[in-house]
Amino acid sequence: MDRTLVICKPDSVERRLVGEIIGRLETKGLKLVRADLRTLDSVTLERHYAEHVGKGFYDSLVEFMGRGPAMVCVVEGPADTWRV
Repeated sequence: MDRTLVICKPDSVERRLVGEIIGRLETKGLKLVRADLRTLDSVTLERHYAEHVGKGFYDSLVEFMGRGPAMVCVVEGPADTWRV
């Protein structure tokens, strides 16, 4: 079975939308395998967004993603159901 990373960004955590997002994933038939609420540090974000270094939005993206807790999840299921 395919697995993918899902990050509920800090603004979705602030707006209390994580439950709804996970519910939509489960409705699509995806299984939540792991979940962790964490504030992403700059080293992790720099590694995750390395392909965007030098682009005009890079600094604001890293700042936004590190501003507060994000729900980091692994879901399992067919790859064609990941976009919800």
